[in-house]
Amino acid sequence: MAAPAGFSTKQLEAWHMRRGGLTLNEIGVRLGVTKQAVSRSLRETEFKITSTLEMTAKAANIETRHLDASKGILLGFSHETGESVVVTFSARHGPHIWHHGSRRCDGCALHDECVKLILDEADERGINLTEAERVKPPAGIARGVFSRVLPGVEP
Repeated sequence: MAAPAGFSTKQLEAWHMRRGGLTLNEIGVRLGVTKQAVSRSLRETEFKITSTLEMTAKAANIETRHLDASKGILLGFSHETGESVVVTFSARHGPHIWHHGSRRCDGCALHDECVKLILDEADERGINLTEAERVKPPAGIARGVFSRVLPGVEP
């Protein structure tokens, strides 16, 4: 699977390992580089993630309320829809927008694709979902996933 545009596979591996709780030294050993190289790479990666999240939000007219590049998540608000919005960055899929209260999932042609995306997000973030959580509409699954990623996102 190719890395999202502008990111190297190694950058995303290091970012994923850091999100998983590994130290800079542990990441360096696994990647065969110095701790300092890991630190530089993570700073550059988080800068790119911040830019990606901000540009995605701006393009969709989403007001940024909170951004955490280390977790690849932006909390925002859409004045157009009157909904809270979560913009995420995934090593597998790049940026994606999740509307908090979306009721438009039923009958949507993208329903199955959205379910796959949010389940991939949960897997990438190491979040185990119950079977009851996995069968909710995509917006409901997303609320459950992101409430575990960042306090303030209500399920």
